[in-house]
Amino acid sequence: MSSDDSVTSAIRNRWLQLLIGIVGMVAIANLQYGWTLFVNPIDSQFHWGKAAIQVAFTLFVVAETWLVPFEAYFVDRYGPRLIVSIGGILVGLAWIINSAADSLALLYAGGVLGGVGAGIVYGTASGAALSGFPTGEAWPQA
Repeated sequence: MSSDDSVTSAIRNRWLQLLIGIVGMVAIANLQYGWTLFVNPIDSQFHWGKAAIQVAFTLFVVAETWLVPFEAYFVDRYGPRLIVSIGGILVGLAWIINSAADSLALLYAGGVLGGVGAGIVYGTASGAALSGFPTGEAWPQA
């Protein structure tokens, strides 16, 4: 394999990783971007109050953002494939828990699990994009 072939292979690989990362982030985005659509229906059904319901979203955001350095450690130690798979499972569990939540405790648990899972997927995809496309590097010409 010539050096040109290895460069082309590396470019294709990083573009594939970027595409997979984007698909993963789109798949988990509903936990964050669709949240406001559910607050009123949840309040109408359970009468917990909007402020109490929004605590679940706060827990989600805290878990999604503040745990990323720890999640990155696990990605470095065990590899992105295993850790992102775990993140996807956590997001799936959050969907299941949130769909059946009939108490604030369950809603909060779904928020935390979803936040951890989303943080894993988002942090790993962002890290792969940043390492695959370092700043200052020229974009390949088609």
